[in-house]
Order: sequence, then C-alpha cells, then structure tokens
Amino acid sequence: MPLSREAYEGKTERGLMVLIMLRRLITGMILFSVLFCLLAGESNADAARKHFIMGILPCSDVELSFKKFHLLIAYLKKQTGLDLVTVLPKDFEEFEWAIKNGEIDFAFQDPHTYVRLARLYHRDALIRALTTNGETYQYGLIVTMKGSGINKMDDLRGKTVMFGPKFSSTKWIAAKEAFKDNGILIDKDLRAYFNGGCCEDIAFNVYLKSVDAGVVCDHFLDEHSDKQKELGINIKQFNVIGKTRPVPTKVFAARRELDSSLVIKMNQALLDLDKNNPAHAQILYPAEFGGFQKSEDKDYDTIRILVGDK
Repeated sequence: MPLSREAYEGKTERGLMVLIMLRRLITGMILFSVLFCLLAGESNADAARKHFIMGILPCSDVELSFKKFHLLIAYLKKQTGLDLVTVLPKDFEEFEWAIKNGEIDFAFQDPHTYVRLARLYHRDALIRALTTNGETYQYGLIVTMKGSGINKMDDLRGKTVMFGPKFSSTKWIAAKEAFKDNGILIDKDLRAYFNGGCCEDIAFNVYLKSVDAGVVCDHFLDEHSDKQKELGINIKQFNVIGKTRPVPTKVFAARRELDSSLVIKMNQALLDLDKNNPAHAQILYPAEFGGFQKSEDKDYDTIRILVGDK
C-alpha cells in the first residue's frame, strides 16, 4: 500500500533520526576505545618505566642533603627495582614546576609545601615520616647561649636571629608564628634575621655569637651531640628559651598521574622500614627518620591553619 507524502516524510525522518543516533553511538564507542587505549598505554608506559625522579626539598646544602638521603634512596632502589634519581630543586617555584610537568615522580617535603601542592599528588596514598622517637609531630626550638643575658623570648627584641630555610615548616613557618605569639614581629622588632640551613649551621652560628639566637629542630640537641662534638660545640651551653607549635613531620607523596601500582610499591618499601632492625636503623638515622606510616590529607589541616589556607 503506497504511503502518503506525510507518512513517507515521517518515516524518512524517523529513519534519519535512527541513523544519526547509531552514528553517534558508533562514534562515541570509537572515541571511548581510543581514549581507553591511550590511558592504558600511559599506565602501561608508567609500569614499564625504570627511571624515576625523587625530588627532595633540602634544609641544608646539596652535599649534606645527598649524604642524608643516600642510604634511603639506595634502599628504595633495591626494594622496588626502580632506578631512582635524586634531584634537589633550588626553590619552591622550581619544585612546583617540576611536579606539574612530570619532571618529579615522588617527593619528600615539609608539610606546608605539601599543602600548597596537594592538588598535584595522589592524596589518598600519602606517607608520613616518623621522628626518631616515633612521633608524627615535631617542634622548633629557639636557642641562645647561656650567659648571653637572653633568657626569654621578649629579650630578643632588637637582637639578631637565624631561622631555618624557607623550605622548613618548623624552623621558618612555625618559628615565625612562635615569635608572633610572643608579641614579636620579626620584620619590625628584630635588629635583623637570616635564613640559614641545617640545624648544625644554625647552632654553630649561635655558638660563635654570629647571631644572638637560632631556631633548630626539637630532636637536634638530644640526637646530634656527636655532630656537635665534631664541630667543637658543647651543647650544654645552649639555652632553650622558646618552642614552636607542633608541626606535622615530612610528607612523602607521588605525582597524581603516576601509575597506582608504582605508588603502592614505593609506599610499601617505606612502610617496611623498622628502626628496631639494625640494618634499617642505619638507613633511617642519617635521614633523621624513625620510620614511616600511612597518613591522610586531613592530617595536615593544622598546617593549613598555620599558613592561612583553611
């Protein structure tokens, strides 16, 4: 039976609609397949890679930083089978650029640096370092020399102070806040202040009276008396006049785009380290770690408050 013009056009229109829908469906399936292959290829490429970059934001000079982390990196290379190359960016901007552009795969950093770059990491696969005493928080200590007449924080008005590097959460971020908590604005109330390097350097400058006070990590005076002896320093001559708020320990994180299987492998190698194992203790001690444990992004909300990000 012949179709009327209206019926014919209606049937044709429905047929065209079906064809368009089929075409879109097929195109979508093709695009999905291509995307899946690309993602799978990227994941497989990561899994097949052997060469990875470990970024470390140093609190001291390059030579000392490599010395501190050398045994730990060697251990990770052996345990994971990955060829890890260590880089030490010169500043935060260089570090951030390297993470964003895939130039750094894994990173050891202070918590305030992690907070600023959290969007770039696997936030559900974080590892935190433990202090040598097994704690997840640490403090900065403000020290002077006994007999200097500087016995309390208020005595530092008009004096000189050496802080840690700007990479340091304890010796810079929390330390500035400690001065503020004591009514001292470092840009206004101090005669001068400087950003030094490692605790040894800062303590040495205080000892030599190059500065009136310095900020060192809380474990320094207890755990590093042997290093102080090498410098000819008697740590009993130091006077602790102030203490910062507690700050989370260093954060180990992996770049967000990195294959999850590699992140799991690296994290497990860190978690397996046990300071009660003499061989592991020799790895952990130079890096000033007492081991590692899993952590969560929310564990760093205290530092977010400290730096004004929350």
